[in-house]
Amino acid sequence: MDHPSLPKSFKGNTELLFWADLITGYVVVKAGLSLGAQAVAENYEECVFRRFGASEVIRHDREPGSMADFFRLFNRIVKMRQSPTMAYRLKGNGKEERTVQTLTRALKMYVTDVNQQDWDD
Repeated sequence: MDHPSLPKSFKGNTELLFWADLITGYVVVKAGLSLGAQAVAENYEECVFRRFGASEVIRHDREPGSMADFFRLFNRIVKMRQSPTMAYRLKGNGKEERTVQTLTRALKMYVTDVNQQDWDD
């Protein structure tokens, strides 16, 4: 799970949430307004849980939004483990970080090149 910030779209979205399956490389992306723990949990439920069921483990950066009490509670309810990467071990989440970097770079080039604001369609 990761989330880059982009310029504001016509719909008002500024954030992207990425979920990537580390085995298959399948990526799910969702545009949103907020990245609070409530929004992350709701987006996970809508984009991942409804399609594929509960994940066994969610690996993420050590950010306040993904470490919040609400998200921990959500993980307990669906019996899922959180696995934050170590701050000093950059390769701990390398495959996902590379995927996010590639997709973000492509989107940012699209958005800034022609000043597009429909990137979330």
